[in-house]
Amino acid sequence: MIVNQLHPHFMAEVTGLDLLTPLTPDQARAVQQAIDTHAVLVFRHQAAMDDEAQIGFSALFGPLQRWTPVPGEKPNRALRPAEPGDFPMAEEEARRPAAEARRRLLQRPARLWHTDSSFQDPPGRYTFLAARILPPEGGDTEFADMRAAYDALDEVTKLALTGLRVFHSLGRSRLLADAPALSPDEERNLPGAEQPLVRRHPSGRDALYLASHAESIVGWDATESRELLDRLTEHAIRPEFVHSHQWRGGDFVMWDNRCTMHRATPFRDDHHRNTPSNP
Repeated sequence: MIVNQLHPHFMAEVTGLDLLTPLTPDQARAVQQAIDTHAVLVFRHQAAMDDEAQIGFSALFGPLQRWTPVPGEKPNRALRPAEPGDFPMAEEEARRPAAEARRRLLQRPARLWHTDSSFQDPPGRYTFLAARILPPEGGDTEFADMRAAYDALDEVTKLALTGLRVFHSLGRSRLLADAPALSPDEERNLPGAEQPLVRRHPSGRDALYLASHAESIVGWDATESRELLDRLTEHAIRPEFVHSHQWRGGDFVMWDNRCTMHRATPFRDDHHRNTPSNP
């Protein structure tokens, strides 16, 4: 197992592991140490990994939370691998426009800076994503190191952030992305959650915990709350804290939501599928 850091602050490429084979305890500890240090790990040459192997690997790092692309649908239903004879997206959409149009609209919030499931309690810890089908251009994923962003704040600001809590809501990111509003069922099942604005990471470092889901600071005036959250977000996504991952076939990426934000970059989703596996 070889770990090469990709960015001055975080992210690393891992080679020398075949994730189709169950990890030994020593290998699992090495991966845990690497993710604690680098926050985002890129495992190359894992094209043979299937859903069963991906689930088995993910389960080494905590209880699994199944990711559903569209709330109310079965996991992976919207992200099935393309099959021989599949129509191009535009033509397929013409055959079933309502389902495809809504599904694409519900993917819009993924293009905003966010951390997965911050609107749930408990929030997401790690995300595991495998590249299965990639568009010919676009569709990269940008990551921001929230530990480095926190470290760069002045001491007065750090002190002012101590103990603040933020209400996170999926409805806010839907609104920002001009995506469909939460349905009544979604409002009942996803009521939002409070999270600390600064959280201590297992590495011993503090990290900002922000997202497009971050609606308001608990107990603050709405205007002042929004101003601070927006200012911190702009600080956290400065170029020196961001790395863009350009997906290759066979890539498998693991990231720590507790100390990173990420977003998907645009691609021609009316013509091409971008099909990851996150079973």
